[in-house]
Amino acid sequence: MAPLAAVDVLEAGRVHRAAAAATTGRARGLLASHSAVRETEDDAVARVLATGHTEVARRTPPGPGPWRDLGVTGYVCVPLMDRERPFGVLSLYATDDASLDGHRIALAEEVARRAASAAHNARQYAQRAALARDLQTGLLLPDLPDVPGAQVAAFYHPAGQGLDIGGDFYDVFPRGDGSWSFVLGDVCGRGARAATTTALVRHTARAVAPLLDDPVAVVKAVDRALNDRSSQENNGFVTLVYGHLTPVDDGLAVELVRAGHTPPLLLDAGHTVTSVEAHGGLIGIGIPPRLDAVRLTLRPTESLVLYTDGITECRAAGTEQYGEARLAEALASTPARPAATDIVRRLTEDIRAFTSGRTVDDDQAALVVTAQGPSPGGR
Repeated sequence: MAPLAAVDVLEAGRVHRAAAAATTGRARGLLASHSAVRETEDDAVARVLATGHTEVARRTPPGPGPWRDLGVTGYVCVPLMDRERPFGVLSLYATDDASLDGHRIALAEEVARRAASAAHNARQYAQRAALARDLQTGLLLPDLPDVPGAQVAAFYHPAGQGLDIGGDFYDVFPRGDGSWSFVLGDVCGRGARAATTTALVRHTARAVAPLLDDPVAVVKAVDRALNDRSSQENNGFVTLVYGHLTPVDDGLAVELVRAGHTPPLLLDAGHTVTSVEAHGGLIGIGIPPRLDAVRLTLRPTESLVLYTDGITECRAAGTEQYGEARLAEALASTPARPAATDIVRRLTEDIRAFTSGRTVDDDQAALVVTAQGPSPGGR
């Protein structure tokens, strides 16, 4: 359309040259180095940004600039509009070898209209992506802390492609008295609404756990928070296992509550896998659950394994489910004295082999707590 072209954009009250094009590298460099000053009345770009109207002239642009060196003999400056407000300017410059006739001016205005529409869509996408990232930051599962006397490791695989958040969750956090809280659960439903419910559960537990010594009381507080949701926020019931860990001389003292969730598994030093029987109903359904706390001690190298039904109910190419029996076999096949990370690695490898790497239909999560033995040379 012209031998010289530039795009200037208004951001944070200042004008900067976003792009420049020319037939030679030297000319492009000269054009790129120049930028309008919004406050001046001598600059065509500044006037177009102020008025929102196209400006055409068959003369050298007024105001400072490399116009003489570039041989500019005319220009057209077309506003880039967003909701009837200019946010930038597309400028075409003529030289002795080319003039800006009516056809080129009309074409420049059409290009500017399409470019402004594309820029508007790109800015909207960027703003929504930034908002999603900010919201997601509060929903993503946390990094696991270092727990004295214990090793903790987790596995999380959201269903579908490109998802970072879902309806399965876990958390481990200090209670402030030397003991630690742990939780793993599953929210009915999927997507962003389910993820906001997982955040409600986690943050409620974190808020009340330092104040309540009884794990049953903590889960009941979470249940009340779920039932206090409005109908627009309500996303169904929640299942979870919640408990307290306390380092003791012979391992880890554990007190846990199971609220409608899959039973935790205990992997002992002899590689025997047993289910931890604890009775408790669903939470978040408007009916106070009956909950019983279970106490046990994890001896050094013994592990407590929490998992969601997305693991046991995942399927191979046919209709066969992974199931509790295969889960127990995978845990029992870990090496001697396994660390928590060894157990998670063995579990994820076995699930991947079973599903042949296929996309899963439900979120999968597991949390492993392993009692540490005495350090070499220690008492």
